[in-house]
Amino acid sequence: MKDPYLKPVIFGGLFIALLTIVFALGLFLWAIVGGYVAVRIATKTTKEIMTFTDSVLIGLFTGIVGSVCIDLLMVISFSSVDNQKSLIRVLEKNWPKDVQPIPNLNEILPTVFITSSVLVIFIGIFFSVIGACIAMFITNKKNKKNVSV
Repeated sequence: MKDPYLKPVIFGGLFIALLTIVFALGLFLWAIVGGYVAVRIATKTTKEIMTFTDSVLIGLFTGIVGSVCIDLLMVISFSSVDNQKSLIRVLEKNWPKDVQPIPNLNEILPTVFITSSVLVIFIGIFFSVIGACIAMFITNKKNKKNVSV
């Protein structure tokens, strides 16, 4: 069985991960772009008008692929003791002054990773679906113009 949406989803997800490696703060934008690219590629490969459900599912899975890749890279990069120490130093420096005493940051480090991983997944999925829907509306509008001309 050959799925025409598999390659666009994987490409869009890897595109999100690659752009996030280059500029991490742009995750919101990169997820939108990744969902958009995945739907555009899927539309070109299938040569069909994309339905709303198809575009949402493409965006969902593109966001999942991209977010999981980002999370894996994050876990791999912080498995180094030096990187963990630098993260703890940043947390100590930026810890709110109101919260006293400062907890043992070595103990809460796994919680920080789990929380940030879940946030990355939610952000990636949400904004990738938005990008996929934008691509669907733009692509369907262009296809309707081409059919009516």
